Amino acid sequence: MNEQNLEYYERRAREEAAAAAQSPSAGVASAHRLLAIEYAAQAREVRSRAQIRAKPTEGRG
Repeated sequence: MNEQNLEYYERRAREEAAAAAQSPSAGVASAHRLLAIEYAAQAREVRSRAQIRAKPTEGRG
């Protein structure tokens, strides 16, 4: 797993969620929430790819 990518996506998701909470308008808050969702999805994808690569193959040997 590329730890740097995972850390980046997780950090950005947190930052965008915080920005949404502090936004002065509903439209700006919505944009930040959307970005937070997208970054969280990227983090899940990185984790998922890492788990697929880490699974041992069964029936070989």
